[in-house]
Amino acid sequence: MDYYNKNIIQRIMDKYGMAQMEAARTFLTSETHSMLENADLAMWEFSERAIFDMWESERVTGDPRNSAYLRSE
Repeated sequence: MDYYNKNIIQRIMDKYGMAQMEAARTFLTSETHSMLENADLAMWEFSERAIFDMWESERVTGDPRNSAYLRSE
């Protein structure tokens, strides 16, 4: 989890210009992060890039499942 937290928060800061505390709060309180913490979902099999995409999808659409990495089309 520390790996994902550190790297996703850094990506949020870099792309959106957020301060570290705001980026951390935004990610750590997201549904994406809750899914990442759920061992049954085995989200650790996804790359950092995929997790960031899920977080962005959640930010834009309200649902991380709208990510290209999770949609089954």
